[in-house]
Amino acid sequence: MKKITLLLSLFFTVFAFAQKEANYWYFGNNAGIHFLDDGSVVSLADSNMTTNEGCSSISDAQGNLLFYTDGRTVWDKNHIIMPNGNYLGGTGLLGDPSSTQSGIIVPKADDPNIYYIFTVDEPHHENAATYPDPFPGPYTDGSTIPASDDGLNNGFNYSIVDLSVIGANGSEGDITTRNVHLVTYNPANIEEIKYKCSEKITAVKNADGTGYWVITQFVDRFYSFLVDANGVNETPVVSQLLPVIPTSGYRRNAIGCLKISPTGNKLAIAHMQVGTETGGSASNGMVYLYDFNNSTGTVSNPLPIKENGQPYGVEFSPSGKKLYACYDTANVISGIYQYNLEAANIPGSEIFIADTPQSGTLQLGPNGKIYRAVVSSQNLDVINNPEETGAACGYQQNGITLANGTSCFFGLPPFITSFFYASIEIENTCLGDTSEFTLAFTNEFDSIEWDFGDGSPTSAEINPTHVYTDAGTYNVVAVIEYTGESFTFSQNVTIAEVPVANTADNLRECDTGSDGIENFTLGDNTNTILGNQDPEDYEVLYYESLTNAQLSSGALNPDSYNNTSDPQTIYARVQNKNNTNCYAITTFTIGTMGVPGIDDTAEARICANTGDPVTLSTGITGAQYTYEWSNGRTTPTIQVTRSGTFSVTVTNAHGCSKTQTFTVIPSDVAIIEDIDIIDLTDNNTVTVHVSPTGGVNTTYEFSIDRPHGPFQESNHFEKVEPGLHTVYVSDVNGCGVVFKEISILSIPKFFTPNGDGVHDTWDIVGMNFKFYQNSTIYIYDRYGKLIANIDPKGSGWDGTYNGNRLPSTDYWYVIKLDDGRTVKGHFSMIR
Repeated sequence: MKKITLLLSLFFTVFAFAQKEANYWYFGNNAGIHFLDDGSVVSLADSNMTTNEGCSSISDAQGNLLFYTDGRTVWDKNHIIMPNGNYLGGTGLLGDPSSTQSGIIVPKADDPNIYYIFTVDEPHHENAATYPDPFPGPYTDGSTIPASDDGLNNGFNYSIVDLSVIGANGSEGDITTRNVHLVTYNPANIEEIKYKCSEKITAVKNADGTGYWVITQFVDRFYSFLVDANGVNETPVVSQLLPVIPTSGYRRNAIGCLKISPTGNKLAIAHMQVGTETGGSASNGMVYLYDFNNSTGTVSNPLPIKENGQPYGVEFSPSGKKLYACYDTANVISGIYQYNLEAANIPGSEIFIADTPQSGTLQLGPNGKIYRAVVSSQNLDVINNPEETGAACGYQQNGITLANGTSCFFGLPPFITSFFYASIEIENTCLGDTSEFTLAFTNEFDSIEWDFGDGSPTSAEINPTHVYTDAGTYNVVAVIEYTGESFTFSQNVTIAEVPVANTADNLRECDTGSDGIENFTLGDNTNTILGNQDPEDYEVLYYESLTNAQLSSGALNPDSYNNTSDPQTIYARVQNKNNTNCYAITTFTIGTMGVPGIDDTAEARICANTGDPVTLSTGITGAQYTYEWSNGRTTPTIQVTRSGTFSVTVTNAHGCSKTQTFTVIPSDVAIIEDIDIIDLTDNNTVTVHVSPTGGVNTTYEFSIDRPHGPFQESNHFEKVEPGLHTVYVSDVNGCGVVFKEISILSIPKFFTPNGDGVHDTWDIVGMNFKFYQNSTIYIYDRYGKLIANIDPKGSGWDGTYNGNRLPSTDYWYVIKLDDGRTVKGHFSMIR
């Protein structure tokens, strides 16, 4: 009787320190069980899931069901399929119900709505045979595509469930990210790529309690992925260890469970076989035990526990002191075996517990008992007192009867093993903080004593506080007394230095775009802010607001940042790399400085025909400016005597510079190529045609008879008076004026030879010794008699013939101009 009392006492003590996230299990053919707070178990018949092996479920901290999955389809707490986790609907996850441990569910730290489902596919040899193409099916066992599989070996993946999302069908939660692939194989090995993973997965809380390690194994490597408040670190910690499980024996080489002890320091793995025949069966499986470092994620110290069997399930007792393994018939007696992990010779501590039929999964429950899946049965076997040695562990066949219409197969849901062990949680771990200590458990106990690890007095408070006086790592120990027994729990806590945020310099950049926006290298202030603090231990992050700096949210790129206002305050957060909650904040401003107000480019003209210098100037002067010309001059202005490109960089008192480039373009006087004259009309016109000397690019203006202007842009003139004129062409850049004389002809319609000095002779206006001097002018009477032959250089006809005055009447003329024109007409002589 005393022994029974001790066993019961131990059972309830272990149960007192379990958590409730594992209170609901769903598995097998619509089977389920619910763990009550008193440790009893109720069978459930409300599951909508059917799975041969892989499954996973999760509850909240109060023990309320959240969701469950077979690795492909996800059901919410009301047993409704989440729309984005529906295998038959085309939105399934990449696990497999025929994978030993098809999935495990891990919460995101500090976010009660976010959960990660990690899945492992069944690495099938027939899928591998057609890689990279999918296997078309059917499989050797008769199963089909897509009902049984998709024909691909999809490996290790994770998906995200957000419980704050309502699915399109009303599900409470939905998949928001699906099937993110994680590499758990050698990418350089094509045989590993064909399979990608084994069927093993487990998880445990990390050492500082900020997240979880999710671990899987393939060939000869363990892959540990950290999941914390930042999400999934997709770069795993890789440990390469014996034994080597070759891909040549897949798919059966992949079978078997992987478990971490609730204490987080031991890892056990079952390899059902180590075959070398593809798709074949062998009886040479093994169980191995390893050390696990839940601070670093590394696996070490491989220890073979048993070889030449066909193991499937492995499980630790709640304290991690005992290991159980479940074997099929092979070279050993099939059944359940127990190993004492405190023994000097662990393999030699083996105790045969019970002869059982076909092996299945072993899974620790929140009541401290271990449950065994009984294949094709309506029952579960139970190890009632797994901490006790040998038969005292209380192995009970058919200890749980499942609900009518439901049954079990190989699998039971795996959980984060930390759920089954009390853990010390510590908040406020910066030097000078008041650290708060909590032991995560569910039931009451008689007393507790805390040792803070720094030599200070112990505390009997349930949730004590303590202020450490020095930074460092301390081993915090909580000793619980319950019904006359002591249980000890420990946790390392690192008290980190709070950094100093030294005053930073304000950063200024020249406003090259004249818009108040510039690119800043915030990291230029890092060394100043750190001072003599070691950058190996401390880092500086930059933020746009105090709130962001305090929350460490939205850090800015320290190497390239464009300001959003001018000036702008930047918040620099210095944090301890070993504990980013230990930080200090300082501020500085960034802003722009004006640059010299000059244009980027300018033009100047130089007269090629004169060689006179031209002055180049930016237009700004003052003692606050310095000048650097491309020709080496440092004066505000320079004079150049040739065309070409010249530049000047002007720098103001702030050191801000701007460069102006001058293009000096040659100019020259015009060459008058031709002048088109239309005269002897009522509207005499003149059009001047010019070209630039030397082919320079310039512009000319024009005038008639006005050497000093005004000039007109047009080269065309109308209503030009008859007579002699001078056309002037001026270079607009002041390089000179060229000219040419022209004559505009006009023929008088009458003349009055009466000696009064007005119109006494008839003469062609515009003719003289210079213009049209070779022309001929003939005058006829009305009968065609030639009266006179007028000299174009003379004074004209005086109205006489052979000295005799002719009468007033009309006379006719024929003018043959020396430009080839012939003009005929008549005029009147009036006396």
